[in-house]
Amino acid sequence: MRKKKVIIIGGTGHIGGYLVPSLLARDYEVVVFSRGKTTPYPENFWGKKVKMVKVDREKDEKTGHWSELIAEIKPDIIVDIICFEPESAQNLIESLTGKDIHLLSCGTVWVYGKTKVIPTPESAPRLPENDYANKKVIIEEKLLQATREGKIKATIIHPGHITGPGKTFVTPFGDHNPETLQKIIDGEAIYLLDGGFSTLHHVHPQDVARLFLRAIEKEKNSVGESFNCGASEAMTFFGLGQFFASLFGREFYFQNISLEEYSEKFSYPEEAAQHVRQGCCVSMAKAQELLNFSCCYSAKDAVMETTNDLIKRGILRVN
Repeated sequence: MRKKKVIIIGGTGHIGGYLVPSLLARDYEVVVFSRGKTTPYPENFWGKKVKMVKVDREKDEKTGHWSELIAEIKPDIIVDIICFEPESAQNLIESLTGKDIHLLSCGTVWVYGKTKVIPTPESAPRLPENDYANKKVIIEEKLLQATREGKIKATIIHPGHITGPGKTFVTPFGDHNPETLQKIIDGEAIYLLDGGFSTLHHVHPQDVARLFLRAIEKEKNSVGESFNCGASEAMTFFGLGQFFASLFGREFYFQNISLEEYSEKFSYPEEAAQHVRQGCCVSMAKAQELLNFSCCYSAKDAVMETTNDLIKRGILRVN
């Protein structure tokens, strides 16, 4: 029996680092499209089992080489982890129209914008708050509309805040600056924007990879659908700060400050403001119902594992 062939676009990132070995373990043939500028985390143990194809997506799409590569490889499945431009989605639609290829694309929970219903279901309106999320909304609409028209077969996965080894995670202030975490470890106070009541929905990249895999293996239930992917619970910024401090036997010291007051005293914290003012907590009911899927990692599990990794790599220091 012929092995099913999977192209993973952006397969050396955090999600791909878990998805590739999972596919290999299930006897899929895997081809990774990558710029060749990053290495997988966890460390690459794929060896000669994976075909690596170095690509320049923007350039290759313009020249038509992108479509030629896909046609040459003849995949059964494409997992596009790094589709950030609507033009890239349109290019894939044109390349895959009429072909029996399952396309899975990575979106974001930010497509929902400011949280109105908690937990937020996939049926919620798309009210993006920034350019990144707006493009993801357009990409989702394009792919699902093309699926409804019978041109392609697409599935969308919307992950929450990726929290796993190999990178920093969103801090209780709302950015990715590890110095915020270091202050908590050292028993120093940090600023807590808007009271810390907004929510973060962490998700371990392994769980995101697991949902992609489940959507591949339950194609009939996943085609034409979008699925959220978040941990078993969301955490407030205050709750995250308190939990993180407790890992080191510390009290969580903080100073409440409004975003407006912080901006007046210092400068506008763009990244933190985005996280705080569009806090999210998404529902996993649809993935459970259609795919019998739930995340293995709790938010606390993901934070603990990532923290251990940051300490191991010397990014955080414990006295």
